[in-house]
This record gives sequence, structure tokens and C-alpha cells, in this order.
Amino acid sequence: MNVKNVPKKQLWGIELNLISLLFSSISPVLNKFSLVALSPVVGGIFTSMFAAIFVFATLIITRQHVSLGNLKSPWLWILGGTNAIGIILQYIALSTLSPITVTLIARMYLVYVFFLSYIFLKEKITKWDYLAIILCILGSFFISGSRLQFSDNILGLTCAFIYPLMYAANNIVAKYLVSDAEPSNVLFYNHLTSALLLFCYALITRTTFNNLSGQAIAFNFGGAFFNGFLSLLLFYTSLRFITAGKANIVRALGPVIVIIYSSFFFPVQVTPSLILGAILVISASTIVTFTKTKSY
Repeated sequence: MNVKNVPKKQLWGIELNLISLLFSSISPVLNKFSLVALSPVVGGIFTSMFAAIFVFATLIITRQHVSLGNLKSPWLWILGGTNAIGIILQYIALSTLSPITVTLIARMYLVYVFFLSYIFLKEKITKWDYLAIILCILGSFFISGSRLQFSDNILGLTCAFIYPLMYAANNIVAKYLVSDAEPSNVLFYNHLTSALLLFCYALITRTTFNNLSGQAIAFNFGGAFFNGFLSLLLFYTSLRFITAGKANIVRALGPVIVIIYSSFFFPVQVTPSLILGAILVISASTIVTFTKTKSY
């Protein structure tokens, strides 16, 4: 690794990503409380809607141009569509498989990101990137307790493999769009189109909106602010400075941050497996931070 030749903009992109991660990791804890009284689809609708409002307010305050005519762009609907489909498939997977199984299969996300980045964005994959991917997947395996539990539910397994592909595609489309547009604009349309599509899905499936809990909505509101707004705005901004692949390896630190946050509310057993996994994902993030990217 040639640390001295790492561009300042790459380090800035990594820093933005790490700050983004600190905000996004608050969301799982808040959502755990909110989903006690909200269905996953309704929770997803509220999250996207609240986040869109936050971003729109920011655009107005900063006097950035917003045109609803942009909704004619197919890329914006692909952006929101991949996010909406990813949310739905993730919930289906979680409803039929154990969380451990879903979490481990979701590590395919990194492979998807690098593959799509190489095909559509022509981002170079270095030997250090390959090493970081391997360390990240192994680290996630150890963090999850080294227990992969498969069931006989084919639909659940299929959804578990496809939903991280949708999130990977969402990040690739976002990376493409932020090259010509402000990250805040891209983020606004991501949440707006996602909320519209999820609402249509709720109508088709006749999802009920009855007996909504004010407390659950408040937790959802907080999750939307920290993750859907602050975190993603920083993440989209970081995509201007680093490749999508490197950005998402850094975000693999997420489980470690979530465990730290969760320890304040829920008992967390610190095991050698957890410690080893944390060391591996931290090593992966260190590699992508201090190895020079061939192209941006």
C-alpha cells in the first residue's frame, strides 16, 4: 500500500462515509422500536416520506432548484424503484428466514456492488479491493456468530439473495446521477419515487393503515432523519470523491457500530468471534482508505 499517494479527495470521501455510517447505524435501533407497532411496508412508506420532506426542506433553505418535471427521467424511477423493491424483498426474506441467515446472505451486496461498478461505471478493481472484499465477508460471518441457518423456504432464500442486489443497483444509479446533479437533489427524488412506489404497493396488497402508534411514528421519524436524510446525503456526497465499491466496503463497518449503539439498550455478548469479525471489517475499511483508487 502506498499511503503517501492517496489523493486528498479520496480521504475526504472516506471521512464523509464514516460520518454517514455513524448516523445510519442509529436507524436500526430506532426502527426496532418503531416496527413493534408499524408493519414493514407502512414503516418504509413513512421513512421515505419523512426523508423526502427533510431533503426538500434543505433544498428550499439552500435555494437549490427543484423541478418535479425531472420525474419524467427513467433513471429517477429506477433509483426509487430499486430502493422500494429492496425494502419489500428484505421484509419478505426476514419473515420466512432467520435474521442470521438473511444477514449473512446480504454480504453478497459487496460482490454485487463491485461487479455492477465494473460493468456500468468502469471502476477498476485492484488486488487490494479483492482482499478487502474477502476480509469484509469473513468479518461479517464472524460477527453474525458463524451460524448460517437455511430453511426450506425457496421464496425467502430467493428474496434474501436479490434484495442486496437491489440496494447495490440503487447505489450504482446514485453514483451515476451525482456526477451531473447535486447529491441532495438525487436523494430527494430517491425518497420521493420510493415512497410513491411503496404506497402503490400498499394499495395493491391492501395494507392497512389503521391503529397507527404515535410513539412508533416518532421512532420512525428519528430513523428517517438520521438514516434517510443525514446519512444518505453524506453518502451520496462521498460518491463524488470515491468509487462505489470503496464506499460500500467502508459501510461494512455498520454492524460493529450498530452493536455499539445497541449495547446501550439491549444486552450484547462480546465473544471472540465478534471481536475477530470486528477486526476483519476494520482491516477492510483501512485497506480501502489507504490504497489509491485507479479511477473515480
